[in-house]
Amino acid sequence: MQDYNAVTRQFILNENTPFVVNEAYSKIRTNLIAALGDDPYRSIVITSQCREEGKTTTAINIAISFSKLDKRVLLIDADLRKSGVRDMLRLKNHFGLSTIVTRESDIFSGICTDVRKNFHVMPSGPRVKSPSDLLGSAETERLVRMLYDYYDYIIIDTPPLCIANDSLLLGGYTGGTVLILRENKTTHPELTAALSTIRLSKAKFFGIIKTHCSKHYDKDSDYRSSIGDEADLPDDIDYKDYYDDK
Repeated sequence: MQDYNAVTRQFILNENTPFVVNEAYSKIRTNLIAALGDDPYRSIVITSQCREEGKTTTAINIAISFSKLDKRVLLIDADLRKSGVRDMLRLKNHFGLSTIVTRESDIFSGICTDVRKNFHVMPSGPRVKSPSDLLGSAETERLVRMLYDYYDYIIIDTPPLCIANDSLLLGGYTGGTVLILRENKTTHPELTAALSTIRLSKAKFFGIIKTHCSKHYDKDSDYRSSIGDEADLPDDIDYKDYYDDK
């Protein structure tokens, strides 16, 4: 049986990626830039409610898309429980976020700078006993704040909310949170739970990205798309309650 990460690796943006997929991520990038506005914290936290919703693939592709603007972009793998970034990008994981924060390595050893042009990656590093304590520490906050001086955009991949609320620990010093949901997999109760959890955090909520969408055909525009403009979300949730108007 083919390895899961080997299968998902083919969906990482590259020179063979279909035009419509590149355009979808360009649209996401444009919306995120608008959502960030003049926020000095030019970072985006990516999370999901459950596993295997396409969270890590989406985080990687958003980072790659931003790097195409000739901006310096850093992808931080903050999933200290089950890293996916290292396998999908075939990176070594001897050093990374965990070793930098615990000062077992310097920051230069913990960042892979040769992944792609303008696209750097900080792997999760070796596992730690208390991931939430590490991510919620003053050292992690100090690290991210320092990285703003070196990168134009920072994308942070975090664990699913059903596993841990680690993404909420970053809300005080990051730009905003994006929730990933998977078509025909994420249930209504799971979406409600995720939105309620995010609402408790200090983070601004940027919105939802739906993955694994069915292809549809727009007869009026003559465009084919694999990511719909409408997320087909339940009508009985007041999504305005989950957006920060600050």
